[in-house]
Amino acid sequence: MGGKRQPTPDYEPMKKLGERQLAFAERQYAEMKPLAERVYGQQMAAQEQQMRQAQDYYDYQKNTFRPVEQGLVRDAERFSTEGYREQLAGQAAAAAGRAFGVQQEMGQRAMASRGVNPNSGAAMALQAQGNLGLAAQRANAMTGARTQAEQLGFARRMDVTGLGRNLAGASTAAYGGATSAGSAGMNTAMAPGGQYMQGMGQTGQTYGNILNNQTSQFNTGLNAEGEVMGALVGAGTTAAFRSDRRLKENIELVGRDERTMLPLYEFEYINGSGRRFMGVMAQDVVESHPDMVFTMPDGFMAVNYAGLGIEMVEV
Repeated sequence: MGGKRQPTPDYEPMKKLGERQLAFAERQYAEMKPLAERVYGQQMAAQEQQMRQAQDYYDYQKNTFRPVEQGLVRDAERFSTEGYREQLAGQAAAAAGRAFGVQQEMGQRAMASRGVNPNSGAAMALQAQGNLGLAAQRANAMTGARTQAEQLGFARRMDVTGLGRNLAGASTAAYGGATSAGSAGMNTAMAPGGQYMQGMGQTGQTYGNILNNQTSQFNTGLNAEGEVMGALVGAGTTAAFRSDRRLKENIELVGRDERTMLPLYEFEYINGSGRRFMGVMAQDVVESHPDMVFTMPDGFMAVNYAGLGIEMVEV
């Protein structure tokens, strides 16, 4: 029995890759940690600064603008009361009366200078007309005062609503900036560890592949003795057994086969029952009789003992 020989599994490159991954992760962590600590410190300092700024905005609004606003609100509300409007209307009426009195005195002096009798019908008619004008002037002044009071009150209320309005938003924005800076600082502090853990994960995956291969080898060695004791591997009646050195332990050279000159060994199978056998090693056979060796699907080599004319026996 023969066949195309497959290369035996070599886990050394995978092991070296795992070691390089782990070393790179450790080096990257060592390089990133001081930088991350510096950035983290700056971000936390920025958070503290923005927290102080936010508190300052709040205190300034509370201690300075709030009392001003409250006073202006009370003042603005005073303009909207009926009593205040009537007070302004009365003041406007009095002012109109005083202005009319001055005007009336000037008219009387003018008539006296022209020799007009103040008790004459023409003088009385002129006085009556003046009284009507005074009433109209006072009414207009009072109405205008009321209207002006309403408009002024409305304008002041509008002014008050805008006073210090942006401070609350500025304070909120500063608190938000502080929170963002703190979150960014935490992410920065955690970044080296995250990178290191990612590298550890990659290393673990590489070592896991090695472990899977070693587990497969363990299971194969566990079953190899049973194959020798009863199972035949191959076609027809050809006796072929797993004879890979990697599956054996406690190996002892005991002689050579006279016909093939292949070394003969006594050995035990790894994870076997402790029984000892005598036979050849596939690594020796493949050098001189490569057609008598084939690789099993699991990567271990088996030897065609029947083709060699050698019998594997239990010692």
